[in-house]
Amino acid sequence: MNQIIWVNQLDQLTEAVISNFGLLRHEDLYFKPDTNRWSIAENLAHLIVVNRTYFPVIEKIRNNTYKVPFLGKIPFLPKLFGSVLIEYVKPEKEEAKVKTFPIWEPANFKEEGSILEIFEKHQQALRNLRIESEDLIQRKQIIASPANDNIVYSLDDAFDVILLHEQRHFIQSKAVLALLDKNLI
Repeated sequence: MNQIIWVNQLDQLTEAVISNFGLLRHEDLYFKPDTNRWSIAENLAHLIVVNRTYFPVIEKIRNNTYKVPFLGKIPFLPKLFGSVLIEYVKPEKEEAKVKTFPIWEPANFKEEGSILEIFEKHQQALRNLRIESEDLIQRKQIIASPANDNIVYSLDDAFDVILLHEQRHFIQSKAVLALLDKNLI
């Protein structure tokens, strides 16, 4: 996805998160409808945890210390994995329950403060990272998933996966909000 469209969609999503959840009380952000669903805060924490794992990858690429795994050098594999991941995280597949990698659990989020403020700052950092990575995207940089070296895809696909993943969890968070509203009635 081109940089301008990507950045605009990220900005719209950030605004939607703040406008939909910004007035909720702390306990409402952490409301869990059941043990099989994350709260709104857990969804946001998960996104931050996942997205942050890409920052060191890009830093290593910039420092010329990143080694593309062997599978990333097989021409068709990164494109195949990228396509599969993009399909896998599409927001319209929101109802399909997917177990996340352990490193990406919301429990790994260890920051104190307002989850919405932290999320908003994180989104700005992510936005900047996407803009600053345009040269790497143009040169078709291949990376491995931060969670599994055997899953390789282009950095361009990685950013698209990040955005689609955020959209998916936003939909999940809105569903939790609807259940919270029913609980309050």
